[in-house]
Amino acid sequence: MKTKTMTSILMCILLISMVSLAIVPVMASDVTTEITVTKLANDGTTIIEQVTITVEEMMAGTSELPIYGDGVTHYYHQGPTFDEENMWDPDELVNVDSRDYGACQGTAVVDLCEQLSTGGAAVGDEIVIKAIDGFKKTFDYNDVYEPEPELGTMVITWSTVDNADGTTGDVTDGSYDTGMRLVFFADTTNSEGKYVYGNWDMHETLAEDRIHYYYGSGILWPSSSGLSVKWVNEIIIYSSEDAPEESSWPITLTGASAYTMEQTEFEEGAECHSATWTDDTDVWSGIPLWRLVGYVDDEIQHGEDAFNDELAALGYEVKIVAFDGYSTTFASADIARNDDIIVSNELNDAELSGDYYPLRLVGPDLTGSQKVGMIKEIQLIGLPEVNNQASLNATVNIFIASVGIDIDRDNIDYGDVAAGRNSTIETVGITNTGNIDCDVTLQVDGADAVAQDFYEQSLYIDDGIYNIDTVIASIAVEDTDYVDTQLQVPATWIEEIGTQEATFIFWAEASD
Repeated sequence: MKTKTMTSILMCILLISMVSLAIVPVMASDVTTEITVTKLANDGTTIIEQVTITVEEMMAGTSELPIYGDGVTHYYHQGPTFDEENMWDPDELVNVDSRDYGACQGTAVVDLCEQLSTGGAAVGDEIVIKAIDGFKKTFDYNDVYEPEPELGTMVITWSTVDNADGTTGDVTDGSYDTGMRLVFFADTTNSEGKYVYGNWDMHETLAEDRIHYYYGSGILWPSSSGLSVKWVNEIIIYSSEDAPEESSWPITLTGASAYTMEQTEFEEGAECHSATWTDDTDVWSGIPLWRLVGYVDDEIQHGEDAFNDELAALGYEVKIVAFDGYSTTFASADIARNDDIIVSNELNDAELSGDYYPLRLVGPDLTGSQKVGMIKEIQLIGLPEVNNQASLNATVNIFIASVGIDIDRDNIDYGDVAAGRNSTIETVGITNTGNIDCDVTLQVDGADAVAQDFYEQSLYIDDGIYNIDTVIASIAVEDTDYVDTQLQVPATWIEEIGTQEATFIFWAEASD
């Protein structure tokens, strides 16, 4: 495990001013960065399989999860026409530009469904796209797996450029504040050459009970944009498969090595190393957590010496992960040979059920949030490295490693910039004046809260939105790197007119 060492710091300051119109766009706390795909049996409740895919996995663009969208082509839905003579608008021209979802990119719903090892949906299944706020839309198998050209591929988008509300960016930094979002990548265009999934397309491609209507002035207005679910975090397949009569599960243990413990092995271990806890009148039984940790904390898996007390004392984290992605973490010292923290597989001598199945963490001193159910994995994070002892003679000439940088200017004036417009690019040259390679980050200190919000939303470094934790330059000794700075002012900025001032502080620290 590497430790980052900061040997010295040089602070350089730029004073910035600009004039603009402005509002602070609200960064949606509902932005989602992972999707859980669940296949339910035909009883509608039994989970056949569940998998969680992160946006980083989607953005990697693998053969199993290819990226849809070229970052240039815009995709549109359609809002209500509010014209009783043209409610369905077959020409797809009315209230379309307001539903421009930008040059978006994302991952197909069908590809996400197929990440299930038991296979995705089958003919006759229903597929629900659900948002973190509970809003959801239901589609039939053919809509997702065999869509008409007018509908196109259903895509969960995690990036967009220049959509109708001015959004440009990704869900990873929160700038795509309606993502992840369901968008239909229609294969057909209207007379203006726009890829629109319009209201008439909806009429022709979806069953009547799947069509979305907007109710206004006593009228149900067709609106395909209502199908574009925002903040998607779940895909649920209501399958026609029977619930399995007998279940068999593994639990994955990862640390110094990886070990898959099958259900039968766990049950045998619970007989040998049984631990119980009585919660009121209910008796939970299973294996103490520390014994499972002992399988993967070092090379010894069995016996009383399997748990490495030395490593536990040095310190690492034990993370308990559920099938739905929920987790809790303990310090190794807290679980060391502690028989009161139990991974339970039985309640009152019967198999666990419901939200607890197949395993639940229990114990007298655990809080409610720590009693994780549906456990699928135990991870050991940050295991210390313990080396075998040896001896040798060594000599060294000592010098002091120092970090230092210099910049080629002491101020920037971006001038007058209107909301929705970009400033000119202002370049800053950074020279490594120390005797060790360094990484440079940027801290922006606004003159007041409004200025701080303004720069956090508008400042781009080398085409990336400003982030205090992002390394903007990695510079070798005596080298100079040049970074481009630019203000890309949100079109919705109306907070305050006038000069916005901030201090730019460049921090350098030794590279890893």
